[in-house]
Amino acid sequence: MKNQNSPEIITIDDQNFGSHVEHWTLLTDNPGTDVPQWLGKALDEPIMPMGLCTQECDMDTETWLIQGPSKAPVQLSQVIAVENNKPQAVKTAFPCFDSPYQVKATIDRIISCKSNTQAVLRLNLGANNIIYAFDNLYSVNHLCYEKDQLYVVNLNAWAYELETVSDHEHLVVDDPASIKHHRALNAILAGNNGIAPDNLQEQIDAWQPQSEEDKESVTVDFSKMVAYLYGETLGQEDEAWFQGNIVGKTSMQFMDQDYTLYDVTLIHDEGQPATLIRIATRNAEYKNFEIGQYIRGNLWIQASIYSKAT
Repeated sequence: MKNQNSPEIITIDDQNFGSHVEHWTLLTDNPGTDVPQWLGKALDEPIMPMGLCTQECDMDTETWLIQGPSKAPVQLSQVIAVENNKPQAVKTAFPCFDSPYQVKATIDRIISCKSNTQAVLRLNLGANNIIYAFDNLYSVNHLCYEKDQLYVVNLNAWAYELETVSDHEHLVVDDPASIKHHRALNAILAGNNGIAPDNLQEQIDAWQPQSEEDKESVTVDFSKMVAYLYGETLGQEDEAWFQGNIVGKTSMQFMDQDYTLYDVTLIHDEGQPATLIRIATRNAEYKNFEIGQYIRGNLWIQASIYSKAT
């Protein structure tokens, strides 16, 4: 069965996706022994999320998505091959956890694999903001996705590396073209109440320095910058770099390990509400960051979609 109204789909080889072995090392130093035991425990208390599907007949009959343990803060997801309604083999497995942070987005593109077990979604939040995320519910949702449809997307991420951003980190811009662009952009926005006009680029091109000071080097303080850069490799765009400020901090326990949860800004355009994401780390070196600090690092971003936006 094929969805004729599906977003654009790009199919790539399974091995071009990020390795789940690397993802499991975010939860344990011994994935070869711990993960099989954990997956067994998960099957003792399973749940079968339906995502966007309203009834079982909407779901793909060739795969099951089983998560567990049902009440644990971290869910161990297993995509299982099914034949004649009988499980045959685990096709892939990965961890995920709940996040309270949601965005409304359309799905511009689905980057899937030949086995159709996993996918990375290109999520369009509007206002030229794009986020790539691993789809936690792809095996149950893929027949339901529609192009141009607005969805409610829960965002979470696992942190590979984190570090604090030093106060007053700055960059000196001395390239004449870059200086002109910076000065012109600031002047145009200042004269337009901070709102970019429709012909912004035309105005920037036409702008001319008003004084010698306008030609001088520009010092840019990026210690308070919010930035997000998705991965460059097709199928691994969900492996991202970010810098943002911490707006919340909590913790959770899973399999006798402590995790620190940081709520951080992922995208924050001037005059717009910030896009927030919850990130998890069990690394003791990263547990002492505080609310208000700016941090940066590498993330594996995940998305869960359970409903259309109204």
